[in-house]
Amino acid sequence: MVTLTPLDRARLYLEKIPGAVSGQGGHPQTFAAACALVHGFALHPSDALDLLRRDYNPRCVPPWTERELIHKVTSATTAQHQKPRGHLLGDDYRPAPAARPQVALAPRPILRIDPASAVENYLRGFRCTANDLRAASPCKLPPIIRPGGEHWHRQGSYLISQLFEDHEFANVVTESIFADGKARPGNGGVTLPQNEWQGRLLEPLPPRPGGAWLRMNSLDGQGIGDANVTAHRFALVEIDSVPIELQLPLLARLPLPISAVLTSGGKSVHAWVRVEAANADEYRAAVAKLLALLARFGVDGKNKNPSRLSRLPGVARTIGATGDGLQDLLYLAPHPEQKAIL
Repeated sequence: MVTLTPLDRARLYLEKIPGAVSGQGGHPQTFAAACALVHGFALHPSDALDLLRRDYNPRCVPPWTERELIHKVTSATTAQHQKPRGHLLGDDYRPAPAARPQVALAPRPILRIDPASAVENYLRGFRCTANDLRAASPCKLPPIIRPGGEHWHRQGSYLISQLFEDHEFANVVTESIFADGKARPGNGGVTLPQNEWQGRLLEPLPPRPGGAWLRMNSLDGQGIGDANVTAHRFALVEIDSVPIELQLPLLARLPLPISAVLTSGGKSVHAWVRVEAANADEYRAAVAKLLALLARFGVDGKNKNPSRLSRLPGVARTIGATGDGLQDLLYLAPHPEQKAIL
């Protein structure tokens, strides 16, 4: 019979506690975890701190700083508790004759881990597929506009009809240039009222080697700069530094108000996160906070401006794509909640 030590039992207990998420009760949740370790399982503070560092903090968004973790453990050690020390060990707990001295908890250098490992730590084995996202989509894409369907190219029209208002202007870019093997927008594109683009995209666009782009936020029809944005509605979350098979489950698991998930046709997936800012300053502040929270997962930190381009779904890329070349709409939620998709 295998006998688990208090440290082993505490580790198993901690595995069942989800990572803390900023703005969703993360402080009391992490303090409760620290109390369970140092009081409920009667661990020495340094052992509790090590467990929080290795087994809990990698799942938090954002992760706690070393100083914050030390503060949680120190507070849990000195707090008054209603239940006796070791209560989570039940009858197996026997107070030590002489407790180990309460040493000061010194900060350790922060270990930097690569984005793929950070994603793996957060997902804890969870996986999903493109079909799982399609099944979870509030707006169901009919088979006729899925890849292989007769009107797959109408995905762009469908997205614009759901995420742009009737009176708004949308901007589409179809010209591309190639630099360092990557396709980039070749010009400022064409800006038209929502209903005009909705009608035009019912027919397939002429084949374009680099694919096509769509600005996520509506414009005033006078230009394509940040100053021309009329609705600061969406922010772009793009990850191309981890394998695509990790990007999909990460986006499905993050507690974000995601309105759209689409593939770029290359090595990244794009998520449109609804921020609904009142103005440009509020938008930049909200997006900066969002990107900082997700930085450890390898999210592109350059996607800060409201006139940012994303990919237009329903278009195939033929040159420079490292994926299947299909810019495919997987998930569409005009009014998303701030919670995980799956």
